[in-house]
Amino acid sequence: MSARGRFLFGAGGLAAGLMLAAAGVQAADRAWTRDQVSHGLQAQGRAVAVSYAPGPRDGGLSRAARITGVYASRDYDSAARIVTRLCWGSAQGPCVPLRGRSVQTHAFDGRAAAGPLLLVHEVEDWGGGHPPVFVRGTVTVWFDLGLY
Repeated sequence: MSARGRFLFGAGGLAAGLMLAAAGVQAADRAWTRDQVSHGLQAQGRAVAVSYAPGPRDGGLSRAARITGVYASRDYDSAARIVTRLCWGSAQGPCVPLRGRSVQTHAFDGRAAAGPLLLVHEVEDWGGGHPPVFVRGTVTVWFDLGLY
């Protein structure tokens, strides 16, 4: 085999190996997702927290399962300006703000995948809207089983 042929075969083998490694990483990552609606936000400056955790259909996460990424979104039907933060463990945090309607973050990587994670909503300004305002939230947590 020529030097050029060995290079192309070696490069192809490397590419195939990288693709298999990437597939292995994706196979190791699992996810749980929850959708919930908050209690009605009634007063400006009074936060409402909604807790998200894996359920029975997720097979019960071991204590070793660790977060590898989180996505959260929120939606509501009101002219009010609502600020929302995504927190791990409690409403005191650690937390990351949602900018607009969603956030995708690795800020909680390595923490327990069983959470809980919380979306904490607060009316900043009613903007012509009025109470109550209900916020629909979705949280997806990607995790590995911590078996490595």
